[in-house]
Amino acid sequence: MGPLKPDIAELIFGFITFLVVLAVFAKVLLPRIARTIAERHDALEGGFDRATDLQAESEAALAELRAQMNETRKEAALVRQQAAEEGARLMAEARAEGQRIKDELVTSGHERLDTDLALASASLHAELGLIATELAGKVLGEPVGPLVADSDVIERFLAELDQLDTEQGGGSADKG
Repeated sequence: MGPLKPDIAELIFGFITFLVVLAVFAKVLLPRIARTIAERHDALEGGFDRATDLQAESEAALAELRAQMNETRKEAALVRQQAAEEGARLMAEARAEGQRIKDELVTSGHERLDTDLALASASLHAELGLIATELAGKVLGEPVGPLVADSDVIERFLAELDQLDTEQGGGSADKG
């Protein structure tokens, strides 16, 4: 036997041993290896699928958040506009109320001035009548009070003075 001629018994023993080892590998180790590879593949694919799902969910949440922010901005703009309109309306009401109060005060003041002027004029007319009666009595040298009291001479005289004053444009009622 030479180095190039193999021993058939060894070759058969080696082939049977190879088949036994191959059978053990095929029955025990290959299913475990296949299962481990499948698990790793599933883990990788599942992780990728989960990552894709999470990315889709986060994009949907982001889109929803943006929509809510846009809606909130619109609502805030509407609230600002309503507040500005309400403020303008309240300012207009306050101005109108202030103008009404001012007009009432001015009217009340004018009425009070007119009343005071009428009272002062009546008082002045009465006093002027007394002074005129005294002066007439001193000029004539005898009392004219009873004579004047019975007639309307003083009222006619004051009416004539008022008419002259009105015609000349210097009436005290016109100056106010």
